[in-house]
Amino acid sequence: MGEPAAGLGWRLGARIVDVVIFSWLTVFVLVEIDQRLLGGDPWGRRAVGIELDSARPFVLVAVLVVLYEVVPVVAFGATAGKAFFGLRVRRRGDDPVPVALAAVARALLLYGPPLVFAAPGALVTLVLLVSVVVPRDGRGIHDRLAGTTVVSVAES
Repeated sequence: MGEPAAGLGWRLGARIVDVVIFSWLTVFVLVEIDQRLLGGDPWGRRAVGIELDSARPFVLVAVLVVLYEVVPVVAFGATAGKAFFGLRVRRRGDDPVPVALAAVARALLLYGPPLVFAAPGALVTLVLLVSVVVPRDGRGIHDRLAGTTVVSVAES
């Protein structure tokens, strides 16, 4: 059947760290880089705002998802939050390292709905927390559909 999932407290802590880091990165990229540098206002003379009628913010957030969630999971088996708590994402079955496709599927299932529906921050946090808390087997919906599980390095 594979390795047992890491404990709820550890997974929840890792997800909270990931949400905080990812939110900070998103705000930094969307406001500071996109609006100030790419928007042509390096001195901040006009009000900063994110134009959601443009595709650019969504593309930038999608790139951040790949850089924050997919690349580290493929390369190291963990995001910053998971690494901090000693957790790793493993592929269910024989292959202990998640392949790129599983990492992409996992990230799409985690960040896709809030990105597509441009949900407010509280709803995004709720979606991410429910994916960790609700399942009985310790695997969120994103893990079950991607064929992965989050395990403790000490337990694996």
